Amino acid sequence: MFIQSGYGVQAYSASSKIALQQSNDVTKAVPANLSKNSASANTTEQVTLSSAGKKLAASGNNATQPRTPAQERLIMAASSSRQSAEKIASDIAYAPSGIIYDISNTGGGEEVRTLATSGRIIDDEFKARFNSEAAAIDAQRRAIYESETAKGTDPLQILTMMIDFTNTQSKDYLEASGWGYQGSSPP
Repeated sequence: MFIQSGYGVQAYSASSKIALQQSNDVTKAVPANLSKNSASANTTEQVTLSSAGKKLAASGNNATQPRTPAQERLIMAASSSRQSAEKIASDIAYAPSGIIYDISNTGGGEEVRTLATSGRIIDDEFKARFNSEAAAIDAQRRAIYESETAKGTDPLQILTMMIDFTNTQSKDYLEASGWGYQGSSPP
């Protein structure tokens, strides 16, 4: 599976511990117990971050939308202790993206197709596009978390990097997932 991005990360689905190896523009996540030349290393999936993710990592906050007040409060809560920051960063890194539906006007077994954020009615094609995009974004967010954790980056900084990275995603993703959705014109 290839996911466009600025960081290159080779992910090993069977490993829970990784070590990073740098080669040109690609950072490879390798299970700590596998050598670079191991035969098992050939059964990998390559994950690469988008150019937006690469720019974000290189230059700080390049989000397409500003942080929301809720995101700022989350960062503030995480700054109370290193353990809080580690827990919140880990939770965000491993939480799968999903569509947030408005179920207030549903009844009698009809399929829910209205987004909670905007009231937009969506179709199966939208859901399929969202699921594909969400899988890539989730993998990239995990790659940021795992590579920065392996480098020893402060968990609060990792959290802000993941928030800012997610804020660079498409308006459809932000609207459907509820991730900092601010409507058509951010304040």
